[in-house]
Amino acid sequence: MRAARPLLAALAVAWAACAAPAQDALLSASDIGGDWKPLLGALAAKGPIQASFTERRHFPFRHEPLVLKGVLRISPERGLSLQYTDPEASVLVADASGLVLRDGKGRSREMPSGSREGGAIASLLPIMRFDLPALFPQFVIHARRAGDGWTFEFTPRDREVADSLGSITVSGTGTDVRHLEFRRSASQRVEIDVGDTRAGVAFTPAELARFFR
Repeated sequence: MRAARPLLAALAVAWAACAAPAQDALLSASDIGGDWKPLLGALAAKGPIQASFTERRHFPFRHEPLVLKGVLRISPERGLSLQYTDPEASVLVADASGLVLRDGKGRSREMPSGSREGGAIASLLPIMRFDLPALFPQFVIHARRAGDGWTFEFTPRDREVADSLGSITVSGTGTDVRHLEFRRSASQRVEIDVGDTRAGVAFTPAELARFFR
């Protein structure tokens, strides 16, 4: 029995570590918290990004979500681009000027940043860049960590943006973003699973012209 005590003690410690509650924090401009600074710094320093993604759009009038696939591109200077490849080809560009939608035939529809929809989408740019000085005036930020996994929940301070986007959740592992969710309600939300990701991408002039503006 005495010989078994060290093993039992080790198992108890291991169980306690696994059962320990996740680390939660309310971040603010004046108190980010030392444990969060290295992660946020690493996420902000990734530069231009390209990744595959699968998007699921949930609607209250559909039993199954609408599934779309494509390529996500982020340029710190040019904004966010979603190139949809399935089921139909299109490109969505969000930047400081607002929103641009391009269909498979190259036709464009613009929503300026001053419009409700364009302004709401443009507010996502600081999230995609983890631009803290721009984030805190616009969002209440809750952070949660469990092991290598982490989650940030962004609640818009502006009522119109909140009505358009709902709460925004970004989660990942290590320094990789793996999942995004835009939740207006339990039955109306958009989920994006991020696949293979390349950081520090050098977009060609042709890519910048095609996927940004």
